[in-house]
Amino acid sequence: MSLRTLTRAKPNFKIFQKPEFRTFQTILDFKNNPNSINEVITRSDKEIGGFSICKFVVDPKLKYGTFKGYLNLDLPQDNPTVTRSGYAMFRTKDQKESWITGESYWDWTSYDNLVLRVRGDARKYLVNVQANTPLITDLFQHRLYLNTPGNWETIVIPLSDFVMTNWGIVQNIEMDRSEIKTVGIGLVDKSYGPFKLDIDWIKVMTDEELYSYNT
Repeated sequence: MSLRTLTRAKPNFKIFQKPEFRTFQTILDFKNNPNSINEVITRSDKEIGGFSICKFVVDPKLKYGTFKGYLNLDLPQDNPTVTRSGYAMFRTKDQKESWITGESYWDWTSYDNLVLRVRGDARKYLVNVQANTPLITDLFQHRLYLNTPGNWETIVIPLSDFVMTNWGIVQNIEMDRSEIKTVGIGLVDKSYGPFKLDIDWIKVMTDEELYSYNT
């Protein structure tokens, strides 16, 4: 069916209707949408022969997500090309393509902050935002600073504070907020041992919404 036929069949259907402005957008919310687990994937150094273990689960009663596992820095003995190992992360899945516009993205141009409700340990985590950039290894990153490990915290990261990196090398490129592909959190603190990070929700908010939330 062509677009012309579709619009004739449904004259009130507005294909290019301007979306309603909202002061926040939910990325993941395990309390109100347990099916958010279906939007999460994990990755680790096992992809290069490493030995770290990680998984992401949702507590069916308490309704929050947990990213946990064991970080192992050992190098695979059968692959001498690997000189560094020891990483684990989770991220949202690539968004489904639109039949109208092709590849799909989040548009964050109206938002100012990434806000996370989390409970972590004393490990060092990085928040990763992937935008539509020339290289798939480009990431916009920021430390997830936890003030009270072991307790729930609401962490606010201004989107303007994210820095683009490629394989750990800082790039002087500003984030294009109109084409956001994925959001995730990784552990790369180069320390052996277990880790655990609980996630209630992740959202983007305007400054006005953040002020309203805090008051």
